[in-house]
Amino acid sequence: MNGLPVNFGFSMPLIRRPTGLGILHSQQGTLKEPKEPPSRQVRAQLNSRTTFQQTSVDERASQEAEQVRLENDELRKALAAKLAAVEQAKAEELAKQFAELKQEAGALGASLESPFDQAAGPSQPQGHSDVAEAATEAPSQVRFGKPGRRSRGAKHRTSAKGAMEAAAARSKPEAGSGITSEVAPAISSTSHVQIESTAPPAHASQAGLDVADPEQLKALPSEGPKATGSSNRTDLQGSFADQGIGNGEQELSPAGHVSGQPHAAAAPSAVAPSEALQTPQAGAGPGNASQAPASSQQTSAQQPPADAAALCRGRSHWLYFVHPEQPAAGQSTTLYFNRNVSDILRHSARVQAHVKFNSWELESSSGAWLDLQPTSAPHDEGADWWSADVAVPSEAYEMNYIFSDGIGTTDNNGGLDYGTNIDGHMTSQAWAEAAPERMVEAEERRHAEERRLWEQAEEERQAHLAAQDLEQAQTAVDHLRSIRPSLLQGSSASLAHAQADGCNIPVWRTEPQELLPGSRGKVLYNLKAGSLSWLSVDEGQCLILHLGHNEWEKPTDVEMRRSQQHAASPSEDWWEADIDVGRTDMAISFVIKFFEHYDNNHEQSYKLSISLPANMSEEAWFDQLQEQLREARQESRRQAEEQETRKARRRADQRSAVEAKVKAVKRRQLHHMLYTQPSSVQAGSTVTLFYNAANTNLSGSQQIFVQGGWNRWTHPKAIGPLKLCPPKDGEQRWQVDVQVPANAYKMDLVFADVESGDGNYDSCGGADYHLPVEGSKLSEPGLYIAQIAVEMAPICKVGGLGDVVTALGRAVKEQGHHMEIILPRYDFFLQSPLLGATRYETEFDWGGCRVFVSSCTVEGLTCFFLEPHNGMFQHSGVYKGNDDAVRFDFFCKAALEFLLQTGRQPDILHCHDWSTAGVAQAFWQDYQPYGLWRPKVVFTIHNADFGMARLGSAAHHCQRFTTVSPSYAFEIGGLPAFGGHVAKFIGIRNGIDTDIWDPQNDPFLKRHYGPDDVVEGKKAAREALRNALGLTGWEDRPIVGVITRLTAQKGIQLIKHGAWRTRDRGGQFVLLGSAPDPKVQAEFDGLASQMSGEGNAAFCFSFDEPLSHLIYAACDIILVPSIFEPCGLTQLIAMRYGTIPVVRSTGGLRDTVFDVDWDKGRAAWELEGSADWQTEQIDATNGFAFDGTDAGALDSALNRAFDAYWNDREWFHSLQARVMRQDWSWARPALDYIDVYHSAMTS
Repeated sequence: MNGLPVNFGFSMPLIRRPTGLGILHSQQGTLKEPKEPPSRQVRAQLNSRTTFQQTSVDERASQEAEQVRLENDELRKALAAKLAAVEQAKAEELAKQFAELKQEAGALGASLESPFDQAAGPSQPQGHSDVAEAATEAPSQVRFGKPGRRSRGAKHRTSAKGAMEAAAARSKPEAGSGITSEVAPAISSTSHVQIESTAPPAHASQAGLDVADPEQLKALPSEGPKATGSSNRTDLQGSFADQGIGNGEQELSPAGHVSGQPHAAAAPSAVAPSEALQTPQAGAGPGNASQAPASSQQTSAQQPPADAAALCRGRSHWLYFVHPEQPAAGQSTTLYFNRNVSDILRHSARVQAHVKFNSWELESSSGAWLDLQPTSAPHDEGADWWSADVAVPSEAYEMNYIFSDGIGTTDNNGGLDYGTNIDGHMTSQAWAEAAPERMVEAEERRHAEERRLWEQAEEERQAHLAAQDLEQAQTAVDHLRSIRPSLLQGSSASLAHAQADGCNIPVWRTEPQELLPGSRGKVLYNLKAGSLSWLSVDEGQCLILHLGHNEWEKPTDVEMRRSQQHAASPSEDWWEADIDVGRTDMAISFVIKFFEHYDNNHEQSYKLSISLPANMSEEAWFDQLQEQLREARQESRRQAEEQETRKARRRADQRSAVEAKVKAVKRRQLHHMLYTQPSSVQAGSTVTLFYNAANTNLSGSQQIFVQGGWNRWTHPKAIGPLKLCPPKDGEQRWQVDVQVPANAYKMDLVFADVESGDGNYDSCGGADYHLPVEGSKLSEPGLYIAQIAVEMAPICKVGGLGDVVTALGRAVKEQGHHMEIILPRYDFFLQSPLLGATRYETEFDWGGCRVFVSSCTVEGLTCFFLEPHNGMFQHSGVYKGNDDAVRFDFFCKAALEFLLQTGRQPDILHCHDWSTAGVAQAFWQDYQPYGLWRPKVVFTIHNADFGMARLGSAAHHCQRFTTVSPSYAFEIGGLPAFGGHVAKFIGIRNGIDTDIWDPQNDPFLKRHYGPDDVVEGKKAAREALRNALGLTGWEDRPIVGVITRLTAQKGIQLIKHGAWRTRDRGGQFVLLGSAPDPKVQAEFDGLASQMSGEGNAAFCFSFDEPLSHLIYAACDIILVPSIFEPCGLTQLIAMRYGTIPVVRSTGGLRDTVFDVDWDKGRAAWELEGSADWQTEQIDATNGFAFDGTDAGALDSALNRAFDAYWNDREWFHSLQARVMRQDWSWARPALDYIDVYHSAMTS
C-alpha cells in the first residue's frame, strides 16, 4: 500500500523453541503509553491545529502526508480485524485443548478448575484485555517504522532505556556532557503468564512426578492448582507455556492496548482467560498483585531469609522471579535469574542486572549495576539460578531491570525491559506530579556538590601551590649556597687605587660601609680616580650606574648625582646613587658609563660584596632567607590572583550587563505584539499578559484565548486555555493574569481565537512565544552540541568559519550548555604549541582504515581530532585542492561513526559550510536508523559561493539551517537550492570574542582605554603605529585603515580609490593584507611604491596579529568596501576599538553598520528595541554607508566621515565613544542559536 514498510512497530513476543516437556517460553510485553506533561500534550494538540502561511511546495507536502496518514489508518483497521480473528481462533483452540485435558485428568481422579469458566464470570481479572478489542479501540497503538539493521557494536538490540544506560555507563562520557540517556519508552513493562500444555498437567512434572505413571498422577491434590489472575500489572516471574506453534516458529502477536491505569497490563486475548496455574511447590507462582496480602509490606519485612532451593523448585523453565513476589517500598527484595532459560546469556560467565525504579528514574542505594551470584538451588531440568539482593527505595512504585554479561550483551526482553510492581504509597501519577520538586532538589544537590568539589579542588590547589612555593624557595637557597663562594670572589666593600707616592686614591665605596641583604644604601664613585677621569660633566648631565645582581642578573641603570660631600683632595670628584639590595644578593657587579664611555675596571667590572648580619650564622641566615622567599612568593601569587579575580569579575559584570541588555531588547522588540507587567517575569509571582492582536494574524478576532506551558512545554502544569479580557475603548491590548510556578524558567505561549479545536492560531511563526522567567529554583537544562567542522581558530583557521566555530562554542558554553568540536587531525598540529596536552581517546575501523581519535582542550572547548591512517589529512594546510570534497566526505562520516562507536548522543549536530554539509544527509540515511538516534541537525552557511549542490542537500536534510546575517539570508534565500526550505532558514549575525578584542585589556597595546578615555587612548595608539610603520607625526592627522584579503569580493578597486581619496583629504592610509592572486598583489605593490614615499601611507602584505590590534586601535576610520559580505568581522572589531566604519551596505555590513544620517530608525530598533527613536530620543547610529560599487558612491560616505572629523571633532569623538559602548559580542547571537537548537529538537 503506497510503499508502506512491512515492519510494524508494535511489540511481539519472543518465542523460544520447545524444551523439556514441550513447554514454550514466551516473553510478552505490555504496551505502556508515554506519560507526557499536560503542557506538552497541549502543544501536541496545537501542532495539529495551528495553520500557517505555507508555500505551494509545503502545501503539496502536507497533502501527501495526509494521504499517507489515511492509508496508514486503513491499514491499521485491517490489521486490527485480522488480529481479532487470529486471537479468537487461538482462544477457541486452547479452550478445546483444555477441555480434553480436564476430561483426561478427571479420568485419572484429578480435578481441574477451568480458568475459562472463571474468566466468563463477573469477576474478570483486571489484567484481561482482548487484543482485537484493544486494537480496534486504539488503532494508534499500532505503529509503523522503517526496517533497519541493528545497532553496530552490539550483539543484541538494546532497550529504549535500560541498554542505552548500559552503553552510556560503558563509554563513561565526560560529566555534564548531556550524553546520559533520557528516554521515556513507550513500552516499559512486561506481562507474563503460564498455561498448561496438552500433555499431563505442568505442575505434575514440576512436582517431580512421572507423567507416564497414573498412580503418581493420583497423588496430585484433589482441588488442583488455583488459577491466578493479574491485577494492575502482571510481572514476568515465570514462562509462557503454549502449544499450537509448531516447529519452533514465532507466533507474532501484538501486546494489548493499555488504557485507564498507567500501568495496567493486558495479555493476548488467547492467553488472558487461561491464567497461570501454580503448584504448591512453586509458592505464589507468577506474580499477582491482586492476591497479595493487604499487609504485604509488613509480611516482607518480617519474612525470614528464604531458601533458594525451595523458592526455585518447580520453576526450572521460568526466566526470572523476585522474592517476595510483591516487593515492598523501603524493604529489600531478591531478584532470581535462570541463566539457562536465557538464549542470550546462557553461556555468559558473568551475569549482571541493571536495576532502577520508576521508569528508570530512581536508583537504589544498592546501586544500579548488580552482579548476580550462583544460588544453591539444584539444577533440576537444566535450571541455573543466579540471584542478587536489591534495596527498594521508599519512593518506588515499580522496579525496572534488564540482564547483561557486563560487556555489552543484553537480555532486555526484546527491547521492552523487565518490570515488577512495588507495594507502597507512591503511584506513577504522584511521581510525575512531583517531578519539578525532584528537579529542584536535584539541582540544589548538584550545586552543593559542585560547590563542595570546587572548595575541595581549591584547597588542594592552594596546598599544591604552597608546596611549590616552598620547593622553589628551597631550590633558590640551595643555589645561593652553592654559588656564594664564587660570587664573593674578587668582591669588596670599597676600592682604592695605589699611587706611586704610596697614597691610595679611593675609587668607590658604599654607605653604610657594609650593605646587608634586603637593605638600601648608596654607591659613591670618584670620577677622578677611574678611567673616566678625563671627563668634564656639564651641568644637567650625569653619570649612569649600570649594575647587576649576582653576576649580572636583572641588569639596571641608575642615574648618579654629584655628591654633596666635600672632596678631601683635588683628586676626588664624588658621584652617588641610591641602590636597593635584593634579599638574595650576595654581590653586586657594576660599571660606570657616560653615553658611550665606560669605566668597567679594565673589562673586569667592579664587584661590591654583600655582608651577612653579624649576629647570625650563615646557616641560620639561609634558613631565614628560605622562609622569606616562600612568603614573598606566596604574597606575589596572592596579589596576582586577586588581580585576575578583579579582571574576571569585571568581565563577568560586563557580560551580565550585556546579557540583561540583550534580553531587554528582545522584550522590547516583542512589545508591539506581546508584553508583560512586570516586564521581567518572576518565578512564583503573578504576571499580566498584554496581547495586541491587531499586529498578528488574529487581527479582528472577537475573542482571544491563550494556551501554554512552562519550561519549553516540559512542566506538568499547563496554562489554560484562558480567555483574555478584551481591550477597553481606545486600547488594543487584550490581557489576562497568569500565576507563574516557582520552578519555571521559561514561559511558553500560543494564542488562538478558539478555546480548542479548529481555528486560527498565533504561535510566533511556529516557534511559539517563549518568555524567560527570572528567579526560578530551576535552571534550564543544558544541551549537548557537537560541532563538526574543518576549521577552528586559532589552531586551524583559514577564514571567518574558524572564528565562528570557536567563538560560538565558547558563547554557547557560557550559557550552560555542553559543547564539543570534532575536527580532522592535520599534520601541522604537531607544530602547534596549543596542542601540547593532546591525549589518546579511542580508535575504530571505518572506511577501510583505522581511525585514531585524540582530544585536547582548546580555548576552553573539548576538541576531538580524527586521524585516519589513509593519509587524507597528512598535509600542511586545511585545504589541499581537487580532492577536498572526497577528504571531507570521509571526515563527515568518520565523525558520525565516532559518535556512534563511543555511545555519544548529542542533542544537536552543528555542521558548517560545504566542507561538512555531508553530515546532514549521512546522518539521516546511515546513522540515525542504526543507533545514533537522538541528534537533530543544524547547518550554517558561511559563504554560498562554494559547493552549492552540497549546501542544497544539507538544507534539505537538516532541521534548521542558518547563515551569518539576516541580510545575507535574504540575498541567498531565493536561490533554487534553498527555495523549498526557506521556512526553516534564518539569518543570525556573527559576533566577536570580546575577551580577545578588548582595548581595556589588550596585551598588544601599551596604553589601554575605554569609552570614557577613547580620545587619549587612540592618540597614544596613533603615535605607536606611526613609530612602528615610519609614518610622519607632523600634525595629528586622521588614519584610515584597511585590514582584509585583497580579492575581488573585498572591492579591491574601491580600496585603491580609498587610499588616494584619503591622501587628498589630508589623512594617512594603512593597509594590512595580502592577495592570493599574483596579479592583484603586483598592483598593490605598485600602489605602495607610489604612496609610501610621503610618509602618509604604509602597506603591510603579511598578516601580523599584534600589528592588527594596533591598527584597529590607532585608526580613526576603517574602510570595508566589500562587493558582497556574508557577515564581516572587521567592522565589528573596529567599533570595539572606537574606530568608525565606512562600509558598503551589503550582507552583514548592512546589519551591523547604521548610517549616521539616514539609519536612525533602523539602528534604534535593532540595537535598542525602540520603535520610535524620535520620541525616545535614541541615536544608535555608528558609521557611514554607501550602496553603489563605483568610486563616487565610496566618496559620498568617506567624504562625510572626513567632514565630521575636520569640522566637528567633538561630535566625532562622541561617535567613537558611542560605538565602543555598543555590544557586538556573541551574547545575542548565542541566544538566537540556542533558540534555533531548541526549535530543531522539536521539529
